[in-house]
Amino acid sequence: MTGTDSGQLLADLKTTTKAVENQDWVSAGLGGASTALDLLGASQDPLAALTSAGFGMVTELVRFLEEPLKQLQGNPDSVSSHSQGMEGGGQQVSSVADDYRQSSGPETSGWKGDSASGYRDTSSQHADCVEAVGQAGIAMAKAATGAGKVVAKAQREVGGLISEAVGKIVELMTQAFAAAQATFGASIAAAIPQAVAIATEYGGQIAQKLAVLLSDSDNLLQLITSVTQGLEAATQLMTKLSEASKQDSSSSPDSSAADSSSRYSAASDASYRDPSSSALSDSADSDSHYTPLSTTVQS
Repeated sequence: MTGTDSGQLLADLKTTTKAVENQDWVSAGLGGASTALDLLGASQDPLAALTSAGFGMVTELVRFLEEPLKQLQGNPDSVSSHSQGMEGGGQQVSSVADDYRQSSGPETSGWKGDSASGYRDTSSQHADCVEAVGQAGIAMAKAATGAGKVVAKAQREVGGLISEAVGKIVELMTQAFAAAQATFGASIAAAIPQAVAIATEYGGQIAQKLAVLLSDSDNLLQLITSVTQGLEAATQLMTKLSEASKQDSSSSPDSSAADSSSRYSAASDASYRDPSSSALSDSADSDSHYTPLSTTVQS
């Protein structure tokens, strides 16, 4: 009936979801991220130790260290609620497909002929498409949660690098102030550019960490693109199946099969338009060409 295989489409979406959930998109630099999302909203002053030690004049010179940390902060409650809502909606839509599969068999057990075979094939594809919509929602939820955890881990590691740099600067400046009287302040003047050099060195390490995070984000975006393309393909196939079912219902000599086909067509459309899944359909990319995920994204 169509050029798209509903079973393969659903299988591809499940494979993509597993890749997202297993964090196959995360590189070794940030791999195994299990950091709590709460860290995204952590408010901290990584340079506070430097200021409290009495080296405020150096603090302003190395203020650039804290800027990346500010960029990584977010709203953990928003991430959590969004992902939970998406996953819950996806599971509800998937349950519609499961319920239909369980009921369609007994309802058509006594049907015979081409009309009955055609209905069973159409109903099977309908169920696959409905489940594919639900699977897309689950995949997007996993992506949101996974991205939040990876960013939280990057934030924690960047904060650790800043703390390490501050510790070295405090030690350097403490020694410089201790020798200030004997050197007539020359030790302090010499220590300040050294402190900036330490901050610059750690700034480079932080930049490398952010580059890894950016690369991982690109990997995740590829998976999300595959999900949205699969969702678009599922909705298009569902529309074609519904239209074909309506045509069959008007011309089929088997009234029982035709009526049931028509009823399911309406039911599947209703489940697809359920508010719990509207966010999934709205997230579909405008590109209607579906590219199945053939290989797992590796960094």
